[in-house]
Amino acid sequence: MRENRIAMVLNIIEDMDLDACVLRGMENIFYLTGFRGSEGTLFITRKGGLFLLTDFRYITYAREATRDVQIVEMKLLKQSLSELCGEHGIKKMGFDSFHTTFYTYQTWKDTLQNILFVPLGNRIEEIRKCKDPEEIESIMKAVRIATGAFSEVFEKLGQGKTEKEVANDLDFTMRKLGADCPSFNTIVASGPRAAFPHAEPTDKPILKGETVIIDFGAQVNGYCSDETCTISLGKTNGKMEEVFSVVNNARIFALANIKVGLSIKAFDGMVRGFIKDAGYGDFFRHGVGHGIGIAVHEAPVINSSAEGTFEENMVVTIEPGIYIPELGGVRLEDMVLLTADGPQAITKIRKDELAIQQLVDE
Repeated sequence: MRENRIAMVLNIIEDMDLDACVLRGMENIFYLTGFRGSEGTLFITRKGGLFLLTDFRYITYAREATRDVQIVEMKLLKQSLSELCGEHGIKKMGFDSFHTTFYTYQTWKDTLQNILFVPLGNRIEEIRKCKDPEEIESIMKAVRIATGAFSEVFEKLGQGKTEKEVANDLDFTMRKLGADCPSFNTIVASGPRAAFPHAEPTDKPILKGETVIIDFGAQVNGYCSDETCTISLGKTNGKMEEVFSVVNNARIFALANIKVGLSIKAFDGMVRGFIKDAGYGDFFRHGVGHGIGIAVHEAPVINSSAEGTFEENMVVTIEPGIYIPELGGVRLEDMVLLTADGPQAITKIRKDELAIQQLVDE
């Protein structure tokens, strides 16, 4: 599978008439080589030579994690890069401008004054949008582990547990069941704090009648899951029941209407319009969803300024939400694999059943 990915990068190099490209983004390096670390630079020549530059800490690991990649132990990146450019006669080189700092770029320009540097923009990220079977299996495994962890933690959830305790329980259980790590900082926000879309868990206890947003995911084999449930310990107030109903119906509407070939911007507008028609448009401020894979947020973005259409083998999230200051919020998020035969929801937790659970003794 990685051979196909390298071939697509070589097509980019040829189309842009480059002699080589240099990549600093670790997600892109992992995508193309299987190497993941805190320091690495990937140098790819037009003829297909792959050189991974890293320091002494990762040399052995890099050789184990990669195939058909030459590992270069570097002391100074600019020196190693200069040597490679000289050996391969590089005059025009692309770089991943989303991941290369201005300082690094300026250092390269000062050191390699005879080379023209050309920004690649989001071209590498674009080829990551559609997943191959190996990637899809890793994503589905991450979903299965996250689902199992949520089921374990949910069974023990009760009034008085703090947001931090629930988040820590989820993180521990995902690791116990086989996750490399959580795919992002787990969000647990209850009561009025559920009105903050990305609230950090606190020592606040979860109380009867409050809505609780739980946003979590597992990383497995370098790939992420991302799912959000909203629950309540016992019966909540009528207003939040209404909000939950609107969000859940928007989620069902989105799952029924997403498809290959549909404009991403139009899809965002459809789901956003559904919530607006229900009277809550001012309380839904983020995008309807996003792509997911190596990064928990990657192309395509699903928002009102999105470009392009949905394509086969994209894996995306759908996450409508309503957040009412000082009252609370509801977000429901599923992951979807887009196929030629229609959308396939790959998250399995029943969001509608979890909304208002009688978990507190009356």
